[in-house]
Amino acid sequence: MIRVISRQADGSVTVDAPVSELPRLLTDKGCQVWVDMQGASDGEYERILAQVFHFHPLAIEDALRDMHLPKLDDYASYLYLVFHTVALGDEPMDIDTEEVDVFLGANFLVTIHEDERRSINRCWNAEHHVEVGLARGPAMLLYELLDSQIDNYIPLIDAFEEQLEKLGDDIFRSNTAERELLDRLLTAKSTALRLQRILAPQRELLGRLSTGDYRVVPTHVRMYYRDVYDHLARLANLSDSMRDLASSTIETHLALVNNRMNEVMKVLTMVSTIFIPLSFIAGVYGMNFHFMPELEIWWFYPLIWAVFISIAVTMLIIFRKRKWL
Repeated sequence: MIRVISRQADGSVTVDAPVSELPRLLTDKGCQVWVDMQGASDGEYERILAQVFHFHPLAIEDALRDMHLPKLDDYASYLYLVFHTVALGDEPMDIDTEEVDVFLGANFLVTIHEDERRSINRCWNAEHHVEVGLARGPAMLLYELLDSQIDNYIPLIDAFEEQLEKLGDDIFRSNTAERELLDRLLTAKSTALRLQRILAPQRELLGRLSTGDYRVVPTHVRMYYRDVYDHLARLANLSDSMRDLASSTIETHLALVNNRMNEVMKVLTMVSTIFIPLSFIAGVYGMNFHFMPELEIWWFYPLIWAVFISIAVTMLIIFRKRKWL
């Protein structure tokens, strides 16, 4: 789906303008244009990007396939950017990411993405572009979209941090299924690493936008990108902390598992230790020798049981005194 918003020099805004009008709108010096391409490419995207906007073939190729890495390329008359949106996944401790490709020019903004984006749909109305949005230029419209997306990161990271803290409590509960808990912990660490791989390059991207000398980014707009950069830097630091927290939680869980295993092995070793002398005595008198005089004594059987019990009790007392129990 391709949709177009245009704003004329007199302030009039046209929502969902015909795609066929794009060549005329782009040549109008007083017109600001926003083109949004949503869904899978069917060949129409490539035609418009190449024949209407005359973008570089390498930029078009990157835009029409997933890069999985935020980037910024300067083509003098326009910028090509890749950034990612993040949302909570269907499973606990998981996230979903989607790539958004952007072309920013002096009088146009092109956004390309697979699914609907709330930050884009909020701005897709004529009222929004009367005083903000395209009224302030494509570079400011891009700032609004980035700022809205960064704001969406905050509740997501808060929710992720809350679930991670809950996992930290669950590892101390003996009734929690070990396999399920370990799976959630590994998912949490993987998610933290994915967040870091997304946020760190986007932080660098915003840093370049806020300090670089790009023709299509007016000087007064750079301070707004700097504000987004500051927010993203804090979120990137939070993602680093969550990665460390996830790693330390896994290490603590494995230490607790090993400790529980050691407790079990200690009990089994004590049981085995108790039965060693008992097995020796039982083995001696279990031999089928013909001449064993004590076997003829009637009280010898109760005596053997008394010896067995005495040995077991004595060893348990020793274990208790040494605090092995």
